[in-house]
Amino acid sequence: MSTPRRLVIPNDCLDCTLRKNGDFCHLPGPALHSLNSVGHITWYPANATLFREGETLQGVYIVCSGRVKLSLETPEGKTVILKIASDREVLGMSAVLAGRSAPVSVTTVDFCQISFVEQSRFLHLVATEPDVSVACAHELARKVNETFADVHELLLARSSTEKLARLLLSWVANEPRNRDLRVAAEFTHEEIAQMIGSSRETVTRLMSDMKRRELIRIEGSTLVIPNRVALQAIM
Repeated sequence: MSTPRRLVIPNDCLDCTLRKNGDFCHLPGPALHSLNSVGHITWYPANATLFREGETLQGVYIVCSGRVKLSLETPEGKTVILKIASDREVLGMSAVLAGRSAPVSVTTVDFCQISFVEQSRFLHLVATEPDVSVACAHELARKVNETFADVHELLLARSSTEKLARLLLSWVANEPRNRDLRVAAEFTHEEIAQMIGSSRETVTRLMSDMKRRELIRIEGSTLVIPNRVALQAIM
């Protein structure tokens, strides 16, 4: 596998302004100092592969900023996008802790700042820093809850139409306004199909139908949902 282009920069975890209350990097002083001393911050361009499904992981990746795509291949060779993860997502932690290979492939969606902690150093932190151990437990619990919610949403969606509607609404979930909800239309129909377990042709047909019914519209590179309630009504 080719090594993705990257630029290593000096660590600045101690003065980082990206941390938020409750995320993995919001550690008490001593634990944060320890994490900072063993991490290596790197900038990656879009479409860089951090690791592939089935590989032996060399360490843990913390997404300081930017977004990454988690995907896997089905036995039939079809790609399924499981999640688009963003700031402070901790990647590879469960596999490193369990001594297993990577369960998914991870690729950057856009420009990302990543902090990498080598496997042996991360395991040493977990063994010697109680605050890091607690942070790991919280992060794993959060991921379990998110996975359960994702499976629940998938089971509730009985058709590709419902799955697509749920996906589009999830992109504007934090937007409080009801009308003219806007989000960058940056994913192809093929990628959207991989997110909902459908085909590109089906997504193209459903998007066209939603445009015809004025449930969505495209303005340049922006997807607009004119009325959240109307889109929710088709679910």
